[in-house]
Amino acid sequence: MKTHTIGNQVFAVFETSDKGGIWMAQFIWGKKDFRLYMSRRTTASNTIGHALVKTGSGEELVVSRLQYLYNFEWYDFVKVADHGLASEKVLFHKNRDSRYVELPKDFYDIALEIACREFGLERTDRQARQAS
Repeated sequence: MKTHTIGNQVFAVFETSDKGGIWMAQFIWGKKDFRLYMSRRTTASNTIGHALVKTGSGEELVVSRLQYLYNFEWYDFVKVADHGLASEKVLFHKNRDSRYVELPKDFYDIALEIACREFGLERTDRQARQAS
């Protein structure tokens, strides 16, 4: 299993796929499983956050889903509910069931960084903010 160290946290990549305009990276942090989905900006019906990523061919991608696996069911990212110094409490939702998970600070950005490393993508929304 391939691993990525971001800050002082280690993330193990379990699976990746790039099929039909959907990019997916499934990874493990501690004993928790997560998936991040990206799709083409032009065809995305739902986006999570404001991240913008480019492929090597110049296609623009957005994050369409961030999920957490609990009891063999995938829960969808809703929001960061509480911020701490080194961690944040993140709300995930499935139907009427909600789960709060304490994760490393800026977990959304970490998940996106893992996907960028796996697929050789470049995050462009940060460049625009840094230039401003």
